Amino acid sequence: MQQTAENFVDRFAPTSLMDALHDEVVITDARGTIVATNRAWRAFCADNGGNQQDFYVGTNYFEICRAASGTSSAGAGTIADAFERVLETGQTFRHEYPCDSPEVKRWFEMTASRLSEAGSAYLLVQHRDITARYVQADDVEQAFINSSALAALVASTSDAILSYDLEGRITTWNRAAQRLYGYSAEEVVGQSLEMLYPPNWPHPIAYYRDEIIAGRLSNFEATRVAKDGTEHEVWISCAPIRGASGEIVAISNIHRDVTEIRKAEKARELIAREVIHRAKNMLTIVSAIQRQTARSERDFDGFNRKFEERIHSLARSTDLLVAGEWTTVPLGELVLRHLEPFAERNDSRIEVTGPPIDLQPQSVQTIGMAIHELGTNSAKYGALTLPEGKIRVSWALEEGQDGRALQVRWHEQTEIKPDPQPERRRGFGSSVLTMLAPSMLDTASDYDIGPGQVRWSITVPGQHFVPRRDPG
Repeated sequence: MQQTAENFVDRFAPTSLMDALHDEVVITDARGTIVATNRAWRAFCADNGGNQQDFYVGTNYFEICRAASGTSSAGAGTIADAFERVLETGQTFRHEYPCDSPEVKRWFEMTASRLSEAGSAYLLVQHRDITARYVQADDVEQAFINSSALAALVASTSDAILSYDLEGRITTWNRAAQRLYGYSAEEVVGQSLEMLYPPNWPHPIAYYRDEIIAGRLSNFEATRVAKDGTEHEVWISCAPIRGASGEIVAISNIHRDVTEIRKAEKARELIAREVIHRAKNMLTIVSAIQRQTARSERDFDGFNRKFEERIHSLARSTDLLVAGEWTTVPLGELVLRHLEPFAERNDSRIEVTGPPIDLQPQSVQTIGMAIHELGTNSAKYGALTLPEGKIRVSWALEEGQDGRALQVRWHEQTEIKPDPQPERRRGFGSSVLTMLAPSMLDTASDYDIGPGQVRWSITVPGQHFVPRRDPG
């Protein structure tokens, strides 16, 4: 057979010609026995280890294919059948297949053709390494997948994504950017990104471009203006975009609208400040109650009793504020609540009248404390000690130099009973009505005790109340 193979090679496929081919080439007879190989085939067999003699002249290539095993050899048995069909029909067979080495993945293209010589059929099998083409195809496919995924992400994300060139001109603009700013892509592409800047914005587009390119800026917060003039607080993530040569050609931006988040943060900060302010006010009032009660009471039991009564009065105002979510309290309800400890709501001796007014928290505590002191004095010394006594609490809106104000009045008509300790009439209650209440509202008050009557009035500035329509 060796002689036959040599004769065949000499006559039909000169060794020098086969060795010049870059592809791996093997020639078999009609039974699959290898009769000739070229240098590339022998080098490939040597490079891939195993029993090299299995692929040399004299071995049966068909049997080797049918016996092949392993992941990259799947289907090799059917290749031998295809070879036999080529020998039988003369139709060329072409096939691409993986043939991995221990280190790398590889792909080959196999072409099998029939040769005829002196009435005998031979099989010419040519193997070509096409790994580079497969890798390139995979790279292209992966690039397409990545590009499609990125395009889908940019199109569907809720964040505004845009880019601009090194001159600051907008080059890309996604749907979320259109929703956020109100401009279509046709309106903004080619325009300067500064069209979104509010007037007198401190930094030009060139500042951001240079900082981003230098690597000193990757995210920041800024105010940007929509087409309808609405200002948005946006958190901007930014990065340079490089071209195929590696040079920076543009800047990418992701704008996330944080307007509502910032508003909520400011609201929480304002509420926290207000809580602290109210707590300080409350402590100031409690401290004043403690000091004035201590001055007017001669013994510890008397101090405890008075101090507790006044703290309860303060709590009634606070309860009303809490019920109103610490916004406002109707003035009429405040007056009636503070007179409850001294008389029934339908007591004919008490008249409460005035337009619907809602008091702000500061005035709720102030007016409430004053009404409590006036009610306490009346129950001990004045109208509420007598069936014929009369109390009229009224208020009215008035125009003053500083705008609209609320005039609140207490008018008590009675035959004043003699006070066994007259100095107490000018104690804490008097301090509340003449000093503490007006100082808390930065205003003026008037307090007068005369024959058969008690008068007190205070002017509440406009910032401490809200006129409203009567729901009835």
